[in-house]
Amino acid sequence: MASGSSPSTIFALMANENLFGAFPPATREQWEAVIKKELKDKDPSALDIAVEDTMVKPFGMASDAIGMGKHRRGIRRNGNTWRAGIELGPWQEHANAKLLEALMGGADSVVVTGDSMEGLEAMLADVLLGAIDLHIPVGSRATLEWLLAEAKKQGVPDAELSLYVTCKSDELAAVNERLRGYPRVRLVEVDDQQHGHSVTALALERGRTCLTEMIAAGLSVDDACARLQFRLVLGDDLFLEAARLRAFREAWAAVVAEFKPEHDCSRNTWVQATVAFPYPEPDGHSSYHNVIRATLQAISGILGGCDGLTIRTPKLPEGDALARRVARNIHNLLRDESFLDRVADPLGGSYTVEQLTSALASSLEPQDRSADRDGSKLAAQSSKLEADIPNREEIPLKSYY
Repeated sequence: MASGSSPSTIFALMANENLFGAFPPATREQWEAVIKKELKDKDPSALDIAVEDTMVKPFGMASDAIGMGKHRRGIRRNGNTWRAGIELGPWQEHANAKLLEALMGGADSVVVTGDSMEGLEAMLADVLLGAIDLHIPVGSRATLEWLLAEAKKQGVPDAELSLYVTCKSDELAAVNERLRGYPRVRLVEVDDQQHGHSVTALALERGRTCLTEMIAAGLSVDDACARLQFRLVLGDDLFLEAARLRAFREAWAAVVAEFKPEHDCSRNTWVQATVAFPYPEPDGHSSYHNVIRATLQAISGILGGCDGLTIRTPKLPEGDALARRVARNIHNLLRDESFLDRVADPLGGSYTVEQLTSALASSLEPQDRSADRDGSKLAAQSSKLEADIPNREEIPLKSYY
């Protein structure tokens, strides 16, 4: 350093220098040689992942063209926030105390479970509706009207009330008119489940059917899109599940485009990701396996850009109170210590994830459904697609070390 020059002066002078010229980029052949050496001279193509008719390679170069669809990242540009959800039913003992405990502990969303909403008012006592995202899959118009009235009493601005309450098809048009000024209230939910398995293509087809029926009921395309949400059940493969959520958004945007919406934002949708535990539990399954499973699935859902994430309470030998706290703390740790909420589309630009997303989105492109009314063909294609993607334990890299 020159005498009398401060470090800040030196760095200021370097700011406009192109230092990359001193580090010539490695060629693909050089990288493949390094990979082959690490694999003990095995063929690097053994790490390729087959997705439908596409082979996704495990690494890429800056010169490779990476498809980055316009809608796969959603609409967030400043951060990656999600609603931290729990499941709770008014039928449960001390439901209100458990809900307040969850909200004080970091949760800000609740999925109301059970076949009856009797006791819902008691469960929501002292809860500010404007501060949470509320899901009531077994609701009614009377339930919705009570929630709207309660939100008014609490002084919650109409535009800030976020909730999902199921609505009968013959009431959709009237309820939609009632909800003018409530952009975050959803009335229809579509899931991706068939015989206990997640079938993304089937969720898209169900969503298309719902849009058609809602438009036939008198809603505009944009209103129908605003009142619809999707519940996607997560799996254990971290990068595959994150890519699946991103591919779903891109594929759903293509479905909405078929209906020619007036506003481009209608191509986005609310995605509620849900952690899933195996049932029945495998032999030798520890009570704590589901805690690890929930954490990995939660990371997938968050990195994939879910709007809400529901983590069910695992069963732990220490009791339900600790299990509820553990479920909440998964959200807290990923948000407050891992900072997954800081960057919009955190996986965007990753070669492997973008390629995997593109391959999955391509497999979800619209197709002829006339000969597949029960969804069996879509389910079979999805099962084959997921079967072609190896789990971490199946990748040949394991046997080389």
